[in-house]
Amino acid sequence: MSNTKSHAGTPILDLSQPLQPCSLSSLYNASKDWGLFHIINYGISKDLCSQIQTLSKHLFTLPSKTKLRLGPLSSLNSYTPLFIASPFFESLRVNGPNFYVSADNFAEILFDKKDSKFRVGTYILNEREAPCPCH
Repeated sequence: MSNTKSHAGTPILDLSQPLQPCSLSSLYNASKDWGLFHIINYGISKDLCSQIQTLSKHLFTLPSKTKLRLGPLSSLNSYTPLFIASPFFESLRVNGPNFYVSADNFAEILFDKKDSKFRVGTYILNEREAPCPCH
């Protein structure tokens, strides 16, 4: 993992190279000095990233009543509505330790069915054949 800087000075962490002993140091310094960093060449196809972004937009545009099925009063407690943490913050998350089961339950509650589009096995098969995206 190499560490370079973008034109704006933001640290860039390039995961295309094998991990080196200085990798953790670079990650630590980027987090400490900047509080953020840009990761490139992480091996996830642009198509999959686009599909996940589309799904995320869809999830957050669902009616509040639907999202609240996963809210603070539900057994899963996976949804944080606006104004609970901040007027600018809303989140949906899967919970551990078994993230796979959590994600399945999440989809079943929101969509009244199990959606296999983003299953781990499908992702792994797709990524074995997908080239690393260029930035």
